Amino acid sequence: MYRIDMSCDADRALKYLDGMAARSRDFSPVFRWARDELKKANAANFATNGLPVGGWSPLKPRYAAWKARNFPGAPMMVQNGKLRRSLTDLRGNPNRIDKMEAEFGTSVEYAKFHQYGTSRMPKRQIVFEPPMFAKKLAEKAADHVIGARRAFGSR
Repeated sequence: MYRIDMSCDADRALKYLDGMAARSRDFSPVFRWARDELKKANAANFATNGLPVGGWSPLKPRYAAWKARNFPGAPMMVQNGKLRRSLTDLRGNPNRIDKMEAEFGTSVEYAKFHQYGTSRMPKRQIVFEPPMFAKKLAEKAADHVIGARRAFGSR
């Protein structure tokens, strides 16, 4: 008769699993990463006149002339900077990060007119999900739970 005796010290594995369970109850580091990515995407959107969303319609000539006189040098979609700041800072209402959920956006009252357009103004999308954002977010969440060191480095 042949016999093989084996033993296993599961303490290390149990400690690792406990860490995974703890990390699965707090995704705030992942949401902070997401906020930073959205801030960069929003800044690029404003800097390139909406190129990440297919480009913004140009201003109507009459309004463009008025804006040039009243706000010389101001880029498209910017007069006082309130809307751009709200989307490139992502601080204050409605932005929040909790352990299990996060919300990002703007409470600037006229943002919806730009986002969806009106009967007198074309839509110029200012809030959007960057390409591959959902996939990268899922990867960051998985890396966070398993405790991967690469979770919030470059990738």
